Amino acid sequence: MKEQVRANQTSRREILRLSGMGVLGGVAANALTPGKAQAEDQPINVSYASWIHGHSMQIEYPDRIAGQDRIGWCAWVEGKPGTNNWFHFAVPTPVIINDRRMQVDSVMLIFKTGSVDAFIRDVHVYDGPWRIAVFDLINLSGDQPLVRLVLPGAPPIGQGLGISVGVGFGVEAMDHTMEFYSAGCDFVNRPVVVPPLP
Repeated sequence: MKEQVRANQTSRREILRLSGMGVLGGVAANALTPGKAQAEDQPINVSYASWIHGHSMQIEYPDRIAGQDRIGWCAWVEGKPGTNNWFHFAVPTPVIINDRRMQVDSVMLIFKTGSVDAFIRDVHVYDGPWRIAVFDLINLSGDQPLVRLVLPGAPPIGQGLGISVGVGFGVEAMDHTMEFYSAGCDFVNRPVVVPPLP
């Protein structure tokens, strides 16, 4: 369940390829990109890629934050030492395209933390009120140009997609800041596999 792909020192083209947006997504200035996209002549089996900018992030417990700012390129947060929190992203969700229900293939995050004492502990994925995936104790910190978490079974989406990020701030005399640049999702439309009857 903790299947993830991390790209370190990744180029913009590689980020787009991994996110399913491909070259066409870059040309569209990272706009929502319906349809299939290709990058570097390799097919990417994504029906729709959707992203939201980091400065739209919502903080569940503002009283546990020492400082915050929404700036052009990110949401900047400084956590109070010894606390945890949840940050939420509401990703624009194409529930049905061309009379076909979409499925959630993967969710992605692009962020950086100021030290190992400020980290992403968990990522939970929601379809409206229903939690459809849990990635606990992943403990990511530092510069993360693309973290991709694949949802087992690519569950169908019925309402809106939410990505909830559980974070932790330790008690060491270290930097407790985080910058969130964006969060996204690759939606697919795969045939439902029905096992044969015995």
